[in-house]
Amino acid sequence: MKIVKKTSEIIEILSDLEKNKKQINLIPTMGNIHEGHLSLLSKANKFDGTNIVSIFINPTQFNDIKDFENYPNTFDFDIELLSKNNCHIIFAPDIQEIYPQGLETEKTVFKYRDILCDITRPGHFEGVTKIVKILLDKIKPTNVFFGEKDFQQLKIIEQMIIQNKLKINLVKCPSVRGANGISLSSRYFKFSENDKIKFEHCAKIINDNLLNLIKCFDIKISDKIKNELQGIGISTIDYCEVRKEDNLDLSDTNKDSRLFIAFFLNDIRIIDNFILY
Repeated sequence: MKIVKKTSEIIEILSDLEKNKKQINLIPTMGNIHEGHLSLLSKANKFDGTNIVSIFINPTQFNDIKDFENYPNTFDFDIELLSKNNCHIIFAPDIQEIYPQGLETEKTVFKYRDILCDITRPGHFEGVTKIVKILLDKIKPTNVFFGEKDFQQLKIIEQMIIQNKLKINLVKCPSVRGANGISLSSRYFKFSENDKIKFEHCAKIINDNLLNLIKCFDIKISDKIKNELQGIGISTIDYCEVRKEDNLDLSDTNKDSRLFIAFFLNDIRIIDNFILY
């Protein structure tokens, strides 16, 4: 496994791979690798080609500077884990390599906006589309892999690929969930012991109501989830909504729909979505 930090070096490697007609599988990450990321690698292993994992904590997608500064950096551990899971190349550039002209973003995707995370995290998706477009332009993968945990992000990236007519196969991978049924996240690394206990209470509330949503759909159940979370001290709930998978419009049925939820447990933001069919 190679660790590459310079754009010039990754371009040279990619040039050699292209000459040998090797396909490229790209898994973009911000590090703090966990089983969710490894599931993307596992999916990539089903495709021919060279597996590249990018590790870059992207400052432009954080609307809160404290969130960026506190994001877990576990690079040495990530290297060890990826080396055991068929990662061929780690691309880990610094900020200057990615943003040589300084940090900048622009709004280029207008679909799937002004809802969900776009309301409460202003500028977030501009940063996401910026870094993903930079990585796609530099690495030119055959396949790029994203998990469904950040479903709105997935839809926006898919739209960006369509708009730019990129000949890249976007592979959508199901969320990997913990024993409590909630999707894994790098942010949970920072839970205190008390946070972990409350997180289990939150998971039980969501899962109990989720079963009712699936069995006997009632839109009022989303309000019930919010009320029960607030009842155990969750004061900031960004959203708890049922939306259609295809266009992210609000839905009044569980057919082809998901429950989308985001809330804060102290300073840690929890985001997830759940298939209702």
